[in-house]
Amino acid sequence: MTSNILIAGAGAFGLSAALALTERGYRVAVVDPTGPTGHSQAASRDISKIVRSEYWSDPTYTELAEAAIDQWREWNDRFGLLYHETGVTLLAPNWEPNSYEAQSLATARKLGKQIQVLDTDEVTRRFPMVKEGSLKVGYHNPKGGYAESLKTLRALFQELADQGVDFHVGRTVERPAERGGRCFGFRLTDGGLLEADHMLVCGGAWTGTMVPDMASKTRPTGQPLFHLQVADPAPYTPPNFPAMMLDIANTGIYVLPQHPTQQVVKVGLHTSGRDLDPMRDDRIVTDTETRIMRHMFGKYIPELAAAPVIDSRICLYCDTPDYHFWIDRHPDIDNLTVACGGSGHGFKFLPVLGAIIADAVEGKTNRYHGKFRWHRPLPAMSYHGERRELADLALA
Repeated sequence: MTSNILIAGAGAFGLSAALALTERGYRVAVVDPTGPTGHSQAASRDISKIVRSEYWSDPTYTELAEAAIDQWREWNDRFGLLYHETGVTLLAPNWEPNSYEAQSLATARKLGKQIQVLDTDEVTRRFPMVKEGSLKVGYHNPKGGYAESLKTLRALFQELADQGVDFHVGRTVERPAERGGRCFGFRLTDGGLLEADHMLVCGGAWTGTMVPDMASKTRPTGQPLFHLQVADPAPYTPPNFPAMMLDIANTGIYVLPQHPTQQVVKVGLHTSGRDLDPMRDDRIVTDTETRIMRHMFGKYIPELAAAPVIDSRICLYCDTPDYHFWIDRHPDIDNLTVACGGSGHGFKFLPVLGAIIADAVEGKTNRYHGKFRWHRPLPAMSYHGERRELADLALA
């Protein structure tokens, strides 16, 4: 039996869910202030995102990422080239036993991945732009790379429109409309009301403003990223240069190769982030953040530290206390499901997120439900410990 499902949000979570629900036979509508056809401030609307699979010693995310990569390959056949399999390289100063790199390497080996361990000589040979002696060990996984994120959202938008999904673009959800503990629609900021049989909030960093009790379970954070123009793109272009993470747990530094159409190298700092009100605060990269970026890259890839910044923006994360996704039915409001919590690592899972979200809408459990469910043990709401503070990087 088909139903009418209304989704708030046309980012990675929302469009992935819309595709999965449509393919399950549901009639779907999506409401979004801008839609995916133009740049907005949402996290997923950028030129590229790393697609990798190893997650410390966490086999659940690793296996889910492996499934996502397989699906990315299929989407290349279906939608055109969205995912570039450049491989992913992790580099570090040394093999610390409990480091992100060492634990990810152990997970890769345990799962039988065909990775390539890199010693100092190999790092120097492959990546002459890396400052000698700064990053001496690491490994390369040829399965992985990056996805063109905005291009992906546009492809999904067109596919869903062709399948008859109704998009309410230019309208903003204010809150769920409920009566007697049952949600029957979304109230909009323009005073309108959209009704449906089931409501799904995929609001990213805005989720806390749409679903009030989610404000205590999510933290919108701003993370700086930069598009750099290098003098000679060849060394930074695949196959010479993969997606790369540089001592990531201690520095937050990641680099994506020369983009095929934008002709820039994208770099970013994945840190604890600065608190942002998604409704009020600006998303302008500060001079301090730019100086910290140049300082950090000066330690590892000096050419990038000196490269002109062509563009910069603040990537808006929706962090949860444990950094896991939040995908479940609302425990107190019938006909309402929430899917959010990308926490800076959600986009790579876009091809497989939809099925997990669709299961939640249908009230089905799956192997991921325990990790992403509403009521689960959560750490204190400090959000620290897994990422470095930006201020600490300025002193590193």
